[in-house]
Amino acid sequence: MSDLNDDVKKNLALRFSEMARLVKADLKNPKNTNYAFSKNFDKDDVMTWLSAPDRYENRLRDLSRFLYDASSHYKRLIQYFSTMLLYYYYVEPLSLKEDDDPKKVTKKYLKALDIFENMNLSHEFGKILQTIWIEDVFYGYEHETKDSYFIQKLDPDYCAVSSIEDGVLNFSFNFSYFNVKKDDLEQFPPEFRQKYSKYKGNNSLKWQELDSKKTICIKLNESIPYPIPPFAGIFEEIYDIEDYKSLKLARTELENYMILVEKIPYIKDADEANQFALDLEEAIKYHNRASQEFPEQIGSMLSPFEKVEAIYFNKKDNSLDNVAAAENSLYNSAGVSKLLFNNDNQSGAALSKSIIMDENILFHVLRQFERWINRKAKYNNLKFKIWFLDITRNNQEDVIKILKEAAQSGLPCKLMYCSAIGLSPRTSINMSIFENNILNIVDNFIPLKTSHTLSGEPGRKPIDDNKSSEEKQKTDENDGNNPDNRDY
Repeated sequence: MSDLNDDVKKNLALRFSEMARLVKADLKNPKNTNYAFSKNFDKDDVMTWLSAPDRYENRLRDLSRFLYDASSHYKRLIQYFSTMLLYYYYVEPLSLKEDDDPKKVTKKYLKALDIFENMNLSHEFGKILQTIWIEDVFYGYEHETKDSYFIQKLDPDYCAVSSIEDGVLNFSFNFSYFNVKKDDLEQFPPEFRQKYSKYKGNNSLKWQELDSKKTICIKLNESIPYPIPPFAGIFEEIYDIEDYKSLKLARTELENYMILVEKIPYIKDADEANQFALDLEEAIKYHNRASQEFPEQIGSMLSPFEKVEAIYFNKKDNSLDNVAAAENSLYNSAGVSKLLFNNDNQSGAALSKSIIMDENILFHVLRQFERWINRKAKYNNLKFKIWFLDITRNNQEDVIKILKEAAQSGLPCKLMYCSAIGLSPRTSINMSIFENNILNIVDNFIPLKTSHTLSGEPGRKPIDDNKSSEEKQKTDENDGNNPDNRDY
């Protein structure tokens, strides 16, 4: 009987030990959690890569691509920056003289506009901008015909910046790429086939610079010689958010967890202690049968103690929500306002200033696009220069107002005004000819006469411009358009 008692004691100790491990396991790896970050990219490895980004640029780029797909916070951040610009432009003639033949200048101007229009800059540059916010640098090769155009993205693992020409980056391509992907060679332009043939005859020609007349290379952070994802600094915060989400789920599960304690019966009036009325094997058999019927939220264990009670893990506290704290840390580390992605304690003035800072970063990238396309214009012997307006979806109304007032004052910015409202230079000219010369809309579409258009008749009392301006400035300074600051 003593051997049986020893077995029971060992079994009970084992059960308690297993239960302790179960609780720890639930806290560390909660059930029903699809947390794939650690499976694909271990957090410790990520910290190592960030400590030497020049050595691990490929791994950091792969991680950034993965997070764009796996993390909703990261994706929204990338989309916020990559969809803000509007790429509205106007074209300026170079070295124009008063005695130049207007017909010849117009002919050359329209030719330049046709080239720019064919490039579909808004769409192509939009794709490039999204790439550089994920990977920091874009390597592309142009495919162009008389009436079509697109830019082919090259694998950044086989590209490297190699020179600067006219302030624009050029890059070399690693032609060992086709040793692995020989079937892809026919899908590339002739230059790739020619240079790959040279590489096969001379291994020292593995890296060769591509023709700058056909390539485009845009790098978000020009101050760093190697590529690094722009938001690599928040990778740790993204992992923290997922960790806290997992712990929050684990805590929720534990709060709904319960343990049923099953008592092994004693022999009544026994002379010795620890005299059980049920054989240990029988007790374990019934215990196992009962355990199979319990749902996942209920555990069970054998016990020799008299009292049987349910044990709950529903610890309640008012501690800070760690998930929200981690999200705040992410946006702070990214350098953007969290107000862009939620409405907590929203302040219109603070948000506007934050957006202006974000726009300035994008305008810097816009200057790279300008320099690249103007270099292309030089290659094509075009005597015109393209300028992109510093305009986004957020400041479009303000830019339109400024250009409209300037145009009304007689300044030469009518084509800029057309661009600001979304009309490309070619569209502006085409529609002007179509409406005025062909449809004769100017003569046929006559505005209705109202008290505002009839001179000498009473109408709405004019607004004092000076007073209006002062009131608007006061409203802006006090954030008066914010509903929370209004007096009703």
